[in-house]
Amino acid sequence: MLSPELKQQIRSSFDGAKTQLNNFSNRSSQNKMIAEISKTLMGEYPNSNPIICVEAPTGTGKTMAYLVSCLPIAKALKKKLIIASANVALQEQILNKDIVEATKYASVDFEFALAKGRSRYVCIRNLINLTEENSNSRELFEDALLWDEKPTKNDLDILSEMAESFSSKSWSGEIDDLESPPENSLWQKIACNRFTCNSKNCEFYNDCSFFKARKRASNSDVIIANHDLVLADIINGNNVLPDVEDCIFIFDEAHHLSQKALSHFSIGGSTEFMKASIRQSQGSIEQIIKITKSKAADSYIEKVDESIKDLIELISELDFKDDTFLFSIKGIPNEITNLTKKLFVIFNSAYNDFCQFKEQWEEFVKTNKIDQPTTDNINNIVGQNNQNLSSILSLLSTFNQIQDPEKPPLSNWINQSRLANKKYNYQLNSAKIDVSTSLKNMIWSKAAGVVLTSATLTALGSFDRLNQQIGLNALDNQYLRLPSPFDHKSVEFIVGKIKSSPTNTYEHTQEVAQELIKRIDSQSASLVLFASNNQMQEVADLLEKSVDCELLIQGEYSKKNILERHIQNRKNGKGSIIFGLDSFAEGVDLKGDNLNHVFISKLRFSVPTSPIEMTTQSYLESMNRNAFMEISLPDASLRLIQACGRLIRTETDSGTITIFDNRLITKFYGKLLLKALPEFKIVVE
Repeated sequence: MLSPELKQQIRSSFDGAKTQLNNFSNRSSQNKMIAEISKTLMGEYPNSNPIICVEAPTGTGKTMAYLVSCLPIAKALKKKLIIASANVALQEQILNKDIVEATKYASVDFEFALAKGRSRYVCIRNLINLTEENSNSRELFEDALLWDEKPTKNDLDILSEMAESFSSKSWSGEIDDLESPPENSLWQKIACNRFTCNSKNCEFYNDCSFFKARKRASNSDVIIANHDLVLADIINGNNVLPDVEDCIFIFDEAHHLSQKALSHFSIGGSTEFMKASIRQSQGSIEQIIKITKSKAADSYIEKVDESIKDLIELISELDFKDDTFLFSIKGIPNEITNLTKKLFVIFNSAYNDFCQFKEQWEEFVKTNKIDQPTTDNINNIVGQNNQNLSSILSLLSTFNQIQDPEKPPLSNWINQSRLANKKYNYQLNSAKIDVSTSLKNMIWSKAAGVVLTSATLTALGSFDRLNQQIGLNALDNQYLRLPSPFDHKSVEFIVGKIKSSPTNTYEHTQEVAQELIKRIDSQSASLVLFASNNQMQEVADLLEKSVDCELLIQGEYSKKNILERHIQNRKNGKGSIIFGLDSFAEGVDLKGDNLNHVFISKLRFSVPTSPIEMTTQSYLESMNRNAFMEISLPDASLRLIQACGRLIRTETDSGTITIFDNRLITKFYGKLLLKALPEFKIVVE
């Protein structure tokens, strides 16, 4: 329960924000958000989890609201506050602006830190070993096949420069602090890796940038992260963040969480990767045998090559579409699973042998004096091999998993790609189509508290779609939809009179171009949102010569550059038009006269294109459920509201929204989509 002292701390923080923040606006919706978060986290609702979902429209001041309420509560409960955003832009805003402001107005003192994944930090031991003048250690590294090809002089020069910068303390050891980061393939050779890390046994432990960052995070009250890091860290056993039970989580932009989670519950590996991994494993064993003078080991290279050759013969006969073959939800054919099971048995035997030599090496190092670079390189090779073989076993095990009829099926598919020798490389993939149970088991059932918030969390006016995606039960948690602080009634939402349905692509594109020529004001600021790149390019070609102002098209410039040029045009009193796709329908903040009219070419319905989406649709249809009503329509509603949200960003903003999609009038679902919109003045031409 909220104690009088805690209530006072929250009230004091809010009062401090009033005096400390520039342009502070006292909004009732913000007060409501603070109160509901506080009551939920402190258990004031009987039989309810400490979980709340808050839809807080733009202008609510949601970041300040969750900081005012959560900071004192986290301190009182002695829990870490984890703030996770979906993208880098918001993460940087929270880190560099919002949390800094909170240190001034918060009624409790707190320390904060930024958390990044281990691979964002250099392993100084690896960097030194690769750059020091020790040809023997380099040969070991190359002999063990960790390098795809021999490092070039330029590679070694880049690494030497990084080592000097780290030694002189002009570089922190984080890849994000490098002006010119190395290519990913080179960085991976020197990045921190949990499979190759010696932790406290490493001679560079006290200088390690990763462990310094982890120490800062462990000593902080607030940790700023992103969805991907939180999910990856929890799945891998909390290497960066505290245990889930010791945390209160804030998931900002929570409408992205389910898609982020889906990507973390997929696994893949190619036939070429398997062949390379068994050779690397054999190479590391031979290095160990050479140093320890042990007996020769069995080689599994020939067995793996033969089995993969047989597998490729079967796979090559599949009917690939756009280099992808998706297996039916009924399962993978027996002739393929028989071979992947055979591969699993071979790799399992190889892994068991590898582990014996790994243990033998670890014991040998304890009782024998070996030069440090050799020890470090062998440890790295062994750690990398351990990771590779483990991932292959996980893939083959998952790929052969027997379907539980009581659970959603896995999505299993194969991608093909051409190698330099014109042969094919085949990537086996397996993924969950439903992560709701996993999220429930990993986070919702364990966390000390959770706040999920976004400007758009509901679809068709309901939290049902969100609950379905991330595994929340509506009866067990708290939900809050806040009204917008802006006057949407002054905005005209025009359903343009247009003959062609968007399903008739050519005719619709021609009509959209003609309508834009008639409606765009070359003296004002317009944003035109498209659902497909092809239509955007075709309309641009038809429109370009007819508008008397700059037309900024996504793809021709970066998003950042487009927005900068657009704003500069407006400062110079010129008209400006932006043509954009999905990324411009969200996270674009053009206030005042920087945006007068938003045009939407058509509704953005999800067309199942990815294997996971197609498997999901097949699964729903197999249960006589309607994938359109359950997925496509709610998602289209959310996307339409997000697109409309680009127009009104402050209390004084105004303008017009025009959509060229007659399905809002001709289809039964049109009324549902219009009803879910903010209180616009809807005009049907």
